[in-house]
Amino acid sequence: MADIVENGAVMDFPRLIGSLPGAPWLPPGSSAEFWAGDDLDIPRPTPIVRLLVTRGGKEFYCVPTANGLDLPTLFLGTPEGWRLPVDGVAELCRRILGAPAETRCIGYVRNIVPEPDESYTLPVPVVNILVFTPRDPTLEPVAGDGTWVTEAPDGRHWWPVVREALLG
Repeated sequence: MADIVENGAVMDFPRLIGSLPGAPWLPPGSSAEFWAGDDLDIPRPTPIVRLLVTRGGKEFYCVPTANGLDLPTLFLGTPEGWRLPVDGVAELCRRILGAPAETRCIGYVRNIVPEPDESYTLPVPVVNILVFTPRDPTLEPVAGDGTWVTEAPDGRHWWPVVREALLG
């Protein structure tokens, strides 16, 4: 959907860029949708946020995890309850970029899980895993153990959103 100007402000609406019935990371009978935009409102519920840091418009930064390379990611659940997505992405910016940074939501993976199994611990029936990027495209990670890549490692779920951001 195209941007709309209302009262001098540009409103961005999410665009459905793909769907995957039977997504292999979800319980049977579930599906995933991939939504993208330039500066999206934050959908709820949101238990996880990711940070896309790009370089030169073609490379993006990933960090090592137990499951291989991944975008910097933060689970929003804490012993005290759920953090807001904006607080979580602010923490990711401090960890990865070394300082606060203004960000924008560029998309999300929406898990649709009508009937969870014992392995699925996120909210049901719908949950959104958000991808944010710094508004300043020149920001780079502080020294760390991450690496720059040009394609999603290991077929990551967020790849359609990142590919859309890189290719426009």
